[in-house]
Amino acid sequence: MSYLINKLITFSLLASISMQASALDLKIPETDFDFRQMEEDGTNIIKATKFNMDFNIKNPKHKYFIAINILDAASTLYAIENRSTLRESNYLLPARPELEDLLLQKAVVLYTLSSVGLFSEYPEDQWFINSMNIALTGAVIHNLHQINKYD
Repeated sequence: MSYLINKLITFSLLASISMQASALDLKIPETDFDFRQMEEDGTNIIKATKFNMDFNIKNPKHKYFIAINILDAASTLYAIENRSTLRESNYLLPARPELEDLLLQKAVVLYTLSSVGLFSEYPEDQWFINSMNIALTGAVIHNLHQINKYD
């Protein structure tokens, strides 16, 4: 008996849905598309979302970034080679890295940072390169302090 009641309820629900669906207007309205405007909008969206990730050696912040990276690698190598008590504190590198380790790490970090817009020329993105330059300057100062402390 309950099987029959379930079937009747199901049938009545389907019939109700069917009647409601037949009352719906499913026609797509006639609309004139402005394809020229759509093309222009697409071009504007691409321009607005495109980052300039090119390194510009004429930009002083980019020059400083390269120089401070070279100083960081050089001071790290000097400290590791000339102070037996010092170890690399960067967790991405071994305790006593070789030149190849440092260059590979710098290349990977540089590529990753350029992918996220480190070298963007947009004024609102300048905080990123400024922050990296400050952090690297701190690392070089720390390296020099450690070298001189154990001299």
